[in-house]
Amino acid sequence: MFKKIPINSIYNCIVIILIVVAVAIRGGATFRWMLPQKEFSYSLKDIQVAYKDAAKVKLKSEGTISILDNNNNKITNALFSGDFNAEFQGYAGKIPVLIYFDNKHVVSRVQLLKNDESPEYITYITEKGLLNTWSNMPIDTLLINKYVDAISGATYSSNAIIKTVNKTLGGYLSVQAQYQKNDINGLLKSVLTLILILLSLSMLLKKWFRKYYLYYLILIVMVSGFWFKQMLSLETIHTWIMKGMPWQSNWELITVLIIAIAVALLGHKNYYCTYLCPMGAIQMIASKISPLKKKGLQLKISKVSLRSVYLTFIWVSLIFGYTVPLSDMEPFKAFSFTVASDIMLIAGVVIVLMSFIFNRPWCQLCPTGCLLNSVPSLKSKKQNHAK
Repeated sequence: MFKKIPINSIYNCIVIILIVVAVAIRGGATFRWMLPQKEFSYSLKDIQVAYKDAAKVKLKSEGTISILDNNNNKITNALFSGDFNAEFQGYAGKIPVLIYFDNKHVVSRVQLLKNDESPEYITYITEKGLLNTWSNMPIDTLLINKYVDAISGATYSSNAIIKTVNKTLGGYLSVQAQYQKNDINGLLKSVLTLILILLSLSMLLKKWFRKYYLYYLILIVMVSGFWFKQMLSLETIHTWIMKGMPWQSNWELITVLIIAIAVALLGHKNYYCTYLCPMGAIQMIASKISPLKKKGLQLKISKVSLRSVYLTFIWVSLIFGYTVPLSDMEPFKAFSFTVASDIMLIAGVVIVLMSFIFNRPWCQLCPTGCLLNSVPSLKSKKQNHAK
């Protein structure tokens, strides 16, 4: 199929890989996904966040932690999820917890320990009161079988917390936690994502499918955007480089990235942006339903596209150790009404409104699109021209 791979393409691939690795290393990545699995722990300082009078801890054989003050008086008891192998994947990693309870075995509070989840989502979960769900309830089999709804808008993280708490309590009671309910939402997500991928490839390869393109775009916006909030972003890619890919909890989006790169290598660089990106889809919908004649929006500095400059600025900032709020560098959080800031929501609305006049305005600036577009094609120029 490929008679000759251009030397420039190989060189570009090597350069991109080196830049990504440099960004990761400069950001403090230790490539933990290549190392033995991370073990979580807790410290006295963590406990003092919940109980400021805590001075020492005493471990008991049944896995409980007695928390004592300076006079060796017991303040409360605690369970650490790591002691019961209660480890469930959130969006970016596992979320360890401490569960506090009194001498009557009544839960007093649940505390989240240091984790890799986005602070905005953890704050949102806390404000929604998920951690108070178990408060003032006795630790028994009824508690671990209690059905707790995940928090809409932070499903991955909240599901991980719920499962971690239940398995910790179940382990403490020396019973098998029976919180293994069928995750209908997860099953739907997997099935719908695979369907969308197949449809996108069909439209890419079979032109007669394209007459349904508008309906397909609406499906992308509603399913991948507003429902699952599943889209590639610099923040997501950077987190995966730093922490490793969360195959257990987010294999669908990882699959999308792999397919996007593979298709780009085959010469279709805009595949993800055109067929699978919710932000690209909502711009295309606005453009198609608008009666106005669309104007091109060429954002360039000299001959260099502005999105290339934007992506370079982000990479260079990360390499030199500057803290860059990647989640705020792109408007994708606008699909999460409950989590997005007012500025992010306004940015999303402005982008949609501009799409009635200009052809996909955000795509002219999108650093994620620029990164994917940087993947060199392994097809020779002669092959591309022949087509």
